[in-house]
Amino acid sequence: MKKTTANLVFYIVAATLSLLPRAGSAEPIPVIFDTDITGDVDDALALAMLHTLSDRGLCEIKAVTISKKNELAAPFVDALNTFYGRPDIPIGIDPEAPERDSKYLKVVTEKSGDKFRYPHDIGVSKEPELALDLLKKTLAAAKDKSVVIIQVGLATNIAQLLNDKEGMALIEQKVDHLSVMAGAFETIAGNNRYCEANIRNHVPSMQTLAEKWPVTVPVIWSGFEIGIAAPYPRKSIKGDFEMVDHHIIKEAYLLHTGPEHDRPTWDLTSVLYSIFPDRGYFDLSPPGRVEVRDDGSTRFRPAQGARDFPKNTDKMQAEKKRDRYLTMTAEQASRVQEALVQFVAKPPATFPTPKDAPVSFIFDTDMGNDVDDAMALAMIHALERRGACKLLAVTSTKDHEKSAAYIDALNTFYGNGDVPIGAVRNGVTPEYGKYLPLAENYPHDLKSGADAEDALVLLRKTLASQPDNSVSIAQVGFFTNLARLLDTEGDDISPLNGVELVKKKVKQLVIMAGAFQTIRYDNGYCEYNVFKDVPSAQHFTEKWPSPIIWSGFEIGISAAYPWESVMKDYDYITPHIIKESYLDYAPRKPHDRPTWDLTAVLHAVYPDRGYFTLSPRGRVTIEENGFSTFTPSRKPGVGRDRYLVMNKIKAAKVREALVQLTSEPPKK
Repeated sequence: MKKTTANLVFYIVAATLSLLPRAGSAEPIPVIFDTDITGDVDDALALAMLHTLSDRGLCEIKAVTISKKNELAAPFVDALNTFYGRPDIPIGIDPEAPERDSKYLKVVTEKSGDKFRYPHDIGVSKEPELALDLLKKTLAAAKDKSVVIIQVGLATNIAQLLNDKEGMALIEQKVDHLSVMAGAFETIAGNNRYCEANIRNHVPSMQTLAEKWPVTVPVIWSGFEIGIAAPYPRKSIKGDFEMVDHHIIKEAYLLHTGPEHDRPTWDLTSVLYSIFPDRGYFDLSPPGRVEVRDDGSTRFRPAQGARDFPKNTDKMQAEKKRDRYLTMTAEQASRVQEALVQFVAKPPATFPTPKDAPVSFIFDTDMGNDVDDAMALAMIHALERRGACKLLAVTSTKDHEKSAAYIDALNTFYGNGDVPIGAVRNGVTPEYGKYLPLAENYPHDLKSGADAEDALVLLRKTLASQPDNSVSIAQVGFFTNLARLLDTEGDDISPLNGVELVKKKVKQLVIMAGAFQTIRYDNGYCEYNVFKDVPSAQHFTEKWPSPIIWSGFEIGISAAYPWESVMKDYDYITPHIIKESYLDYAPRKPHDRPTWDLTAVLHAVYPDRGYFTLSPRGRVTIEENGFSTFTPSRKPGVGRDRYLVMNKIKAAKVREALVQLTSEPPKK
């Protein structure tokens, strides 16, 4: 892939745009990030994640304070903030903090010519502030009970704040809660007195925190066991940071961890909870009190009556219920891991969209019949901004003139108004779609499908223009366009007929169609995309020459899109075409909508990320009533067709990926 260099121009533009106000229903959460960003790379990943959340208008990084001593720590934080478009964030250090070597901070010293590869001012033209002074100044300027402190290192800075009379008063007045990555609340590797590093490396300061932190301000502990249950996958490091020649997160990770290791996400889990405390990523223990022993181990004492929480809340003594710790099921761990990947791997908001991508993509849709088509297309635009795919064309199999117009409006909303659009001729479902009228409320040039290029012509032109064996197609509507494509003859676009053209150019086809499990006790379920145009489906399955992956009806209903995301994640701009479309199509409250079409796109772009399991190879046939039948091959490894399979653990992961990608804002 051809990469774009992250240079100073990007940083200046990023810094300017990051200061612009963003629309939204809630104010961003003010965050102080207290970190020992020297030893482990999870601190760097957590700070990158905070920048993504800040880009979404969910939080505002007010200050970063450092609890380990290393001359490169503050310059590295400044370089990372600058990389993400925020060189203005104040940084504080404690000159008396314990010293720590680092494997990765040295990237901040590397140069390209006579300039730093990762620009920064601290350590060059200015120095960091004192951590205690910065903490007090930041809290004093904040609204009451508004600030979240995320402490993911030693407690030295927080202990100083607690031992300062003014600091203690500011905590009580200004802080909403403290999120701490420290301790262990489960047995670790057979050790039920495990001494976690953030405590072990400076026991006195953590004891000060545990003993002196005000009882009126909650403390949420993310223990050692949480981070190891949701490690950051090496596949993401390998594939998700290629939008620039040098990415500070990828370089730091590889220097610290290497390319063959999934790294625990200790510090990232504290960030995730603090920004999304009500999204169900974690469960919470009953209230109680954390005790830090002299050897560095932790003990949690549940408050009296806490086992009946919240029933007996009034009976509990306030001073004994300040603390709770995070717990997590296997399904939650799968979901948390995916959320962390999506937040960390997202490019800075102002980076340009990469020109090249590993997946060249055609999206064939019945846009207007269900809202999952619109959400799938929004997701494709997010994947393109991340450099994961290149959208070559969109073709519609819904024979209504406003289907193509809506596609153009959605593409324009996401900054891709020039994507070619093709419309079916003499297709099915000519009725008006519930959300298609919204096209008139958003800018677009293509007013009618009659003005769009014939879908068959566009498909032939697009395939003919691409390298051999390079194109991925996601068909999430009817089989009309692709079945007809197979019957086309050679022409001035290409001397190849349709079958030959597909065989030469198409690398993979992923289809949302059929049902390969029992649906509502029905072993003969006829899925919509099949039975609305059975002749095309039958013709297609008989003649298609390249491998096919089928995402059946059962997959989309197992990973439904959460209503909560629709109501909360799209308010960075008002109105929002996806939120309005969802509400127009599915106004029932609350209503989680199946993600049929989104799952096909996810597998087409990320076939090797483990989102799904694949069935054995075989052959799909379509009966006259629209029922799809899969017959396994008698020979292992032989057969054109496979279908997606998903258990509950994978479903949690898939659902989270779909939420984060679909709700990702357009580039600024």
